[in-house]
Amino acid sequence: VGDTGAVAIGSSLEKLEQLQQITMNFYNSPVGDAGAVAIGSGLGNLKKLQQITMYFERTEVGDAGAVAIGRGLEKLKQLQQMTMYFNDTQVGDTGAVAIGSGLGKLEQLQQITM
Repeated sequence: VGDTGAVAIGSSLEKLEQLQQITMNFYNSPVGDAGAVAIGSGLGNLKKLQQITMYFERTEVGDAGAVAIGRGLEKLKQLQQMTMYFNDTQVGDTGAVAIGSGLGKLEQLQQITM
């Protein structure tokens, strides 16, 4: 899945308001910031989401994508469990700080694996 596919997935997420659990595996795919931005935008609409697993290992995602994901995550007030991997990407300090900031706003979060 590349950016085009990830953008389509992100757009679809916006319509899944009742979703409570999701796993997205982009491991070793050419998805980059454009796809991650769309995913982050779509995540923000999943108000009932309680569990999320995201694999972005070995992708072209950088800080812009991670910032968007962080902004999407911060809106998931019902989130209780999160697993996220960004190994071997272009994400730097800016992206990591944004994800951390988003997670810090989730009072229901009980478990994190990164």
